[in-house]
Amino acid sequence: MFSNIGWGEIFAIAVIAVIVIGPERLPGVIKDVRAAIYAARKAIRNARVELDGTLDEFEELKAPIAQAAEWGRMGPRAAISKALFDGDEEFMDEFDPRRQMKDAGLDTSVSPKEAMRRSLKRQDEAEAAQAPRPSQPAPPKSPPPQNPTHQAPPPGQGEGNGNYETGGGFSWADIT
Repeated sequence: MFSNIGWGEIFAIAVIAVIVIGPERLPGVIKDVRAAIYAARKAIRNARVELDGTLDEFEELKAPIAQAAEWGRMGPRAAISKALFDGDEEFMDEFDPRRQMKDAGLDTSVSPKEAMRRSLKRQDEAEAAQAPRPSQPAPPKSPPPQNPTHQAPPPGQGEGNGNYETGGGFSWADIT
């Protein structure tokens, strides 16, 4: 109770009490303080007994609360393993993405994005190696020859004047 108070401090309090209260009233004050401490301890003891009796009614809730606390302490892998596979962690190893990447021959020391980029680069290099390479570049293609039966448009109707029969296409003159 007096773990934070030293003997010197207790002695100083006793001297002050003798001076303030006086030697004739000091025994009565000590009895009153002792009775107050006893009453406080008795009230605390009664409250504990009463709470313990009331908490027995909640005994049926302790098991679900303990189970919820246990699930809360688990990580996602352990929770899934316990819920789906009755706690068999070895079965969960089949779903380990790092293990699957390693089995597929992908590098697990880099990020998945970098591993995918490297994989695509290797595929592109393999496709480029398989494609035949021409020894000389192909000559540029010449435009197709003009149709000799193509007639020139009549004067006043050029190629861009909206004459669709001659392939003129769109013209603002058609709208206005």
